[in-house]
Amino acid sequence: MSEHRKPYPEIHAAGSGRVGRLTGGESMAPVPPDVTLPPDVRMVATDLDGTLLLPDGTVGPRTRAALDRLRETDVDLVIVTGRPPRWLEGVAEMTGHRGIGIAANGALVLSLDDDRISDLFEVPVDVGLEIVHRVRSLVPGATFAVERAIRRPDHHSTDVTEFALGLGYVPRWEGVTKPRELPIEELLREGGTSKLLMRPPVDFGMSADAMFDIAHSALADICEVTHSAPSGVIDDPLMEMSAFGVSKASTLAHVARSHGLGPDQVVAVGDAPNDIPMLEWATTSYAVANAHPRALAVATYVLPANTDEGVADLLNAVAESRG
Repeated sequence: MSEHRKPYPEIHAAGSGRVGRLTGGESMAPVPPDVTLPPDVRMVATDLDGTLLLPDGTVGPRTRAALDRLRETDVDLVIVTGRPPRWLEGVAEMTGHRGIGIAANGALVLSLDDDRISDLFEVPVDVGLEIVHRVRSLVPGATFAVERAIRRPDHHSTDVTEFALGLGYVPRWEGVTKPRELPIEELLREGGTSKLLMRPPVDFGMSADAMFDIAHSALADICEVTHSAPSGVIDDPLMEMSAFGVSKASTLAHVARSHGLGPDQVVAVGDAPNDIPMLEWATTSYAVANAHPRALAVATYVLPANTDEGVADLLNAVAESRG
């Protein structure tokens, strides 16, 4: 548990909750029977992949019922994901949530109802170019891609996003439309970069955690670096870079402030290294049991794995506490 955390009086929601508290030396396995909540929860922030969603990317029936139940309360739900907006199509239908979403690791705030983007925290052009320069000196043969947001002429909204490839970058998944491919410097100079992606050469032989440690050391003074790979993965150590100070935590704090809320009134749940900032920001946080060890290490509590729909236990507990 992080040093800044202060103990709350334990509030238990009876029934489906299965959660264990983390203290020094204890097992991080879920322990029945109750979900422990802070007082006065007014917002739930949840990651999607590996957390709220099942491994096949769908919403389980217990989770959907819990989401519907939460929607009948005065508690706001915020989906906080590393996904770009183009990968959020269908999330509103699956979850029933048509409110606020935070995408691209905090670079964008949008409405899941109409996909309108209200806030964009982009990587400045000169910073993007410096990131590329530094990474190439450390990882020869690294390739890059960008997630971009294209501004409307009135500059009051940003509704169009694009995935574009630097030369040689091989995307993990093929899309319906082939992305543009240009030298990464040209793409960065177009502006609107919400997230810069980097892959080392296929034979680089380094885990995502090790690659992150190197990249973070080299880039921490100019940008935020993260990844969402499971622990020990070496076949796809994708790094994701955002503007300096921009993370799931910073944008969740921004959204919470707009609702008049602080970290004591927000609970956050996630599973991956890119969730760590928001798990540390929220005074009370949860990791699912399948989470990366670094995420488990900073969470206040552990929920059952996403395969067991552990987030449903938290949602039901919050709904019951407000009911």
